[in-house]
Amino acid sequence: MCMALKQFPASSLLTMFQRLMLASLAILFFAACTEGYPTEDELSVNPLDLNRSQRLQAMNELGKDAHPEMTWTYRALPGCTLQISVSGLESVKKTFRLQMSGAGVEIGFNKAERIYGVQVQPRQGPSLDERTVLLSKTWVDAVEMLNLVRSFQIGCETSAATMSMNRTDLS
Repeated sequence: MCMALKQFPASSLLTMFQRLMLASLAILFFAACTEGYPTEDELSVNPLDLNRSQRLQAMNELGKDAHPEMTWTYRALPGCTLQISVSGLESVKKTFRLQMSGAGVEIGFNKAERIYGVQVQPRQGPSLDERTVLLSKTWVDAVEMLNLVRSFQIGCETSAATMSMNRTDLS
């Protein structure tokens, strides 16, 4: 009587080495997924939790670091006006003012220069031209500035509405 051993085709069996490699790769894959989002993509501040001076401070911090060759500074003026000063590339400091009440704020991207820009389009005031209020190499900085500018708007519009309500209460 002849006993034949049942043999599986070599292609259907994984060698011990292959099993170890697959297990190692699976462990590495799942370990990488448990760390969450990278911290460099997190916004550093929640602008709605800040008061007006804290927002301006955050805007100025971002403005000095967002672009390697330019520095942006921001100052609040009466009447929901934001003053922006830019120095850098042309080594001439440019200062302009934007009426922020009702202004549109958006992010643009220049593919040729690979740079993000935050633009403000005033709805009232002496100049209705769209102006860039920040240039940044990173999308995260642009989004953070967009949120800071919008919260600046909300803050000054809310305080203006509160002041006008208080005036009508006094009359």
